[in-house]
Amino acid sequence: MSRATEATVHWRICAITVSLMGAVLPLASCAYRLPAAAPASQELIHIVANAPEQYAVEVNTGTVREYDVPQDGRIKVGIPSYRPSCGVYLFNAIKVGGYGDPLNGWIVSITFNGKIVHKQSLRVTQKSPTDEAGYHIVRIAQ
Repeated sequence: MSRATEATVHWRICAITVSLMGAVLPLASCAYRLPAAAPASQELIHIVANAPEQYAVEVNTGTVREYDVPQDGRIKVGIPSYRPSCGVYLFNAIKVGGYGDPLNGWIVSITFNGKIVHKQSLRVTQKSPTDEAGYHIVRIAQ
């Protein structure tokens, strides 16, 4: 076999191999992972203000629920069940998608006389410091 024929055969084999890899890799390259659903729960919130009973807390999780704040400023708000978004992994190892978090979109609003005086996501509320009883502290500037 001549060198020109050998080179041609070699390039054909390479082209076939690359074509096959190009056809097979996309089929086996991504994996989707669906996390378990988070059950319904309660979030403990402590409103720190001069007169906390004058405030109300609204939690918007797709439906808005309003809670009156008692004199001690401590309330329990209901959090519905939810499922985090599907994770997308390249080669089932490198996360490339599915970073959505419903708790970042769910909003806790503190109102005074019907006007919003403080607003933050439920995730930010969960990350705030807690008091001795485990309530997440939300300070209202006077």
